[in-house]
Amino acid sequence: MIPAFVSQSPEASRPEHLYRPHPGEVFKRRCLSKTELTQKEVAEKMGISPKHLSRFINGHVQVEITLARKLESVTNISAGAWLHYQTAYDLYKTANMNLEKKPIYRFG
Repeated sequence: MIPAFVSQSPEASRPEHLYRPHPGEVFKRRCLSKTELTQKEVAEKMGISPKHLSRFINGHVQVEITLARKLESVTNISAGAWLHYQTAYDLYKTANMNLEKKPIYRFG
């Protein structure tokens, strides 16, 4: 059973327009900075090419499920967390899109 104070609390969320780093930046700051391995050695452990790892670190590759699992295997940070970082980054990058609302059903 979920305690009442949990279900009655307002949802805490960070506005999408506030900066969110690309997951590659998170990886570089939180993981690569703590190892003495070269990027080439890290890429080998992950089973990806050094070029692919470099493109990820520099924000040119998105985290998809396979990459998230490989990141999990070398960082012990869950694949779900890596996917969350990517989603948060994508929402941040698209926060200022002005899309016309075209409801397919009545809401609100």
